[in-house]
Amino acid sequence: MAFAVDQGNNRLTALLLLVIVLLLVYLLCFHWFILKHREYSSEISDLSQQLGRFQRVAAQRSLYEEQLQALQNRKSDENLFLEGSDFNEAAAGMSERLSQMISTQADESCQIVSRQPVRPRVQERFQKVTVNVRMRCNIEDLKKILYSLETGVPMIIADEVTVIKPRTRRRMRGNQPAPVQETLDIRFNMSGYLRQ
Repeated sequence: MAFAVDQGNNRLTALLLLVIVLLLVYLLCFHWFILKHREYSSEISDLSQQLGRFQRVAAQRSLYEEQLQALQNRKSDENLFLEGSDFNEAAAGMSERLSQMISTQADESCQIVSRQPVRPRVQERFQKVTVNVRMRCNIEDLKKILYSLETGVPMIIADEVTVIKPRTRRRMRGNQPAPVQETLDIRFNMSGYLRQ
């Protein structure tokens, strides 16, 4: 019986030694290999997700190229500001531009009555330059001038436009009265912004 117990103990001991040796062989030879492969697996998973994001962005490349081209074709923001280093110079430049527009786009009956620079009362992010304008002009010429002012470069905004129609006087031509083309009395503010 004692021999049978020793033989069972030996088997158990041998089995435990085998398990210990296998664990040591695993820890020394294979454990680092498995850990490294787990790291590689998580890295591959992250890189696959990144690749998917990059592919989605790359698929939209043509859209982004079109948007970039549209932005480059637009007028530069720098050009939208008035030229001049101070308020008075910018106001004079706006007045000169209005005079040039009237001389090139309107008939002789269109004329400027007065121009008066007005300094802003409220401080804004960019310095605002405003000129009060009073002129006499017909409606067709007024439309051309205001359109040219607001769509040109630098950007000028026409606001507070007031149009007053004077009383019509009629001339007598022979026995029949002939209407006289009257010019309108027009008042508006034209404003722009200076670069800082």
